[in-house]
Amino acid sequence: MPEIRQQKLHSIEFVNLKSLVNLNITFEPHAITGIFGVNGSGKSSIIHALLAIYKPGDQTPNRRNFKFSTFFTPTTHTKWIGSNFVIKHSFRQDGNLQANLSRTYSKPAERWNPRYTSRPERDVFFVGLDSCVPAIELERREALISLTTTNLNDNISTDIRNVAGYVLSRNYDEYNQHGGGNKKYIGLRHNAVQYSSLSMGAGEQRVFKILETVYRAPKHSLIVIDEIDLTLHTDALIRLVSKLKERADEKGLQIVFTSHREELAKRDNINIRHIFQTGGNTLCFDATNPDCISRLTGVQQRPLEIFVEDDMAEAIARKVAAELNIVRHCSIKRFGAAVNAFPLAMGMHLKGTENLENIALFLDGDMYVTPAQKEDAMKKIYSGTEANAVQRRIEALSCIDQFTLPAGAAPEVLINNAIRGLNDGSEVVNAANAINGALNKHEYVTRIIDILGYPKHEGLSIVAGVFATTPEWIGHTQSLRDWLQGRKAALNL
Repeated sequence: MPEIRQQKLHSIEFVNLKSLVNLNITFEPHAITGIFGVNGSGKSSIIHALLAIYKPGDQTPNRRNFKFSTFFTPTTHTKWIGSNFVIKHSFRQDGNLQANLSRTYSKPAERWNPRYTSRPERDVFFVGLDSCVPAIELERREALISLTTTNLNDNISTDIRNVAGYVLSRNYDEYNQHGGGNKKYIGLRHNAVQYSSLSMGAGEQRVFKILETVYRAPKHSLIVIDEIDLTLHTDALIRLVSKLKERADEKGLQIVFTSHREELAKRDNINIRHIFQTGGNTLCFDATNPDCISRLTGVQQRPLEIFVEDDMAEAIARKVAAELNIVRHCSIKRFGAAVNAFPLAMGMHLKGTENLENIALFLDGDMYVTPAQKEDAMKKIYSGTEANAVQRRIEALSCIDQFTLPAGAAPEVLINNAIRGLNDGSEVVNAANAINGALNKHEYVTRIIDILGYPKHEGLSIVAGVFATTPEWIGHTQSLRDWLQGRKAALNL
């Protein structure tokens, strides 16, 4: 039999599956992907599809063979006919890399295609909602349960015990397995008290279940966790995800979880994917600010809306609005990664209640610079098969603009150089001059603030104010200034 290893899932594109329509999700560049969205957005459908795209290897003992019928069970109401989605994946077979292969899964009639036996091999594990149910609630015996205890002291068990102690802020003395009749329970010893999972809370039990799955999974496995935040305090949840990230990187694992906890969406070392349903289509936002999603589900309170990539751009936009004396009429929010401008614009357009003339999404100017690049990005999130798809893309793109940058420049570098050029001996200029190298482009601004000791929000406002006195200011912000002046006149603000 050929040896298949180093499997990696790159993306999944849903043409149609339940409520998921024209949705593309990538699982790169990080090993962990968090899928967020309101109830009913399609998170469960995504992870159920992921569980069924692989088959267990011939050498994988006691592995559950998830099938589409496991999660998409046909009924008299729904037979799932017409479902269709495509994955892109890579693996090594007998030492040879098979890269970026496409594979289509569909249900044109009564059976899913392709046959289950022809699916690619991979170890896939699922931590579902049943792991949140305390063991005592599943136990039906009420008489004395005699337990035999086996201490788990192998290397992996010791790692699990120590990591669980870190996550839950408890110093566990032992990690055990208890046998009782034909059932087995995990057991712990803490502060000289020994207890089994029959006496554990749901959060403690679930942490061990998740760690058991992740730490014992073979290399390059796919692990899917439904609602990772359930039963866990926020601090414990954050520590848990940090440890899962370490293990995933070490073993080449891919972990996909769903969650509603916005604190996780602020992490920059995992893939953040927000799912949003609108107008019969499903949009995906990558590494976006939660305000972006809130806007799509809420109502705008001010006549003009400006969306920008990050907090530096927000400070610049606010300064321009203040110069025009209309800041009180503007709502300024961040959408995060540049790619999110496109699903956000299309999402608001598809709602059908938005006046896009009063909405502007401003890119930093270092990505998606040309009209062709913007059109390509919009096609990726809204391919659309209906006749008016092209017109919808044109209308959604009408509210996307950009700050002006020299070719190949980063906005933070432009700002730093412009401030240096003032050469007036002020504290801000001296701080800019003190930065002779940076680990990333953002440090050309953030280190100015750190040197001066300002809180971040105040520091960004000060940097924007100084930048506004430089010759580069007008050119960089001209397109935003023109848009605001035009809307100010049109709305008689």
